[in-house]
Amino acid sequence: MHRSLRTAAFVTGAVLGVTTLVAPAASAGDGSSGGSGHTILRDTLMGSMPDGPVLFGVKPGGVDWVVDESLARVREDGRVRVRVEGLVIPGAGTGTVTTITATVVCNGMTVATTMPAPLDADGDARIDDTVWLPDYCHMPAVLVNPNGNTQRYIAATGL
Repeated sequence: MHRSLRTAAFVTGAVLGVTTLVAPAASAGDGSSGGSGHTILRDTLMGSMPDGPVLFGVKPGGVDWVVDESLARVREDGRVRVRVEGLVIPGAGTGTVTTITATVVCNGMTVATTMPAPLDADGDARIDDTVWLPDYCHMPAVLVNPNGNTQRYIAATGL
């Protein structure tokens, strides 16, 4: 009888152990942005400078940009939210930039870009979109692109 209890306890422990290992892998996502809504990035944005760094193959804008207030948030399931207030060229407003997009970076590569959102004359904009993200998004970042030009950024996280 004692041996049966030990065997049952061992089998129960083994099943729980396998479940503990398999469940996170099963819920990690399948590359279809179907994972959980856990936040993987929550950061402020900084304006770019012409002599700023090339980030993930994307060059900074051709003039200085500043941001009064901002927040970029990316979730495992691909939801992207970007808020900017006062994203402007000092002394020149928004210039010819009327829309912005947000490019998401995972694992050192650009992986997705949101739909465009209007940038008003005061430099205020809101992006709420859902994009495809890979199963694992290590070291995420967000680059804000002018007029949908994904080869340039005018603001970024982590600067």
